[in-house]
Amino acid sequence: MDRFFRCLTKGWLLLLLFGGALTVFSGEAFVISMKPAVSFQDMMDGTEIKEGSRVAGNVAYSLDYFASETTYTRYQDGSRSGNRKNGNYYLIPTAQGFAGLKCREADVPDMNKLTEETFALLEGGPEPSTEVFFQGRAEKMEGKLVKYYQEYLTDMGYSEKEIAAMGEPLVIRYTSFGAVRVMFAIGVALLVVAGIIFGIRFKREGQSAD
Repeated sequence: MDRFFRCLTKGWLLLLLFGGALTVFSGEAFVISMKPAVSFQDMMDGTEIKEGSRVAGNVAYSLDYFASETTYTRYQDGSRSGNRKNGNYYLIPTAQGFAGLKCREADVPDMNKLTEETFALLEGGPEPSTEVFFQGRAEKMEGKLVKYYQEYLTDMGYSEKEIAAMGEPLVIRYTSFGAVRVMFAIGVALLVVAGIIFGIRFKREGQSAD
């Protein structure tokens, strides 16, 4: 046992901790990134998305946003920075009803333009021409988002019964799956290196004891 603990150096523990944290943090998203992607057109054609589904492609239609997100930094003295816009939650149609889509702030101008074109289409105009590529994962909608989502549908004329019949609301959040794969690979690599280093040290400790 003493031989085991002599191998546990501070540097090795940090390597193990950092590698483990990266692997755990990115693990779920990494698994989702390996799933076949469902496109927005697939969703319109009848493909049902579920919690954990991977979605990728050009957004087909958008019916405006029902919520927005802002972030801020809380400082040690109790003060906080100003609010920073961090994207909107748009309502998008699917064959089963509707879903939420949380975009990045950089995509807001194009999503707003796509919204205008979608409403124009509903009034007899041409198909939307604005292309907004989006990739993300479907998650269960929670908290106040559900309230805002339901209020928006109510304002559109849907009854509580009709909204309930659409099932549990989901939100598709933007996810950079390329970055997720890199993080996961780095985490695994650090764990492998930690394992190799421990094996070498453990062997050397055994030899010195002999």
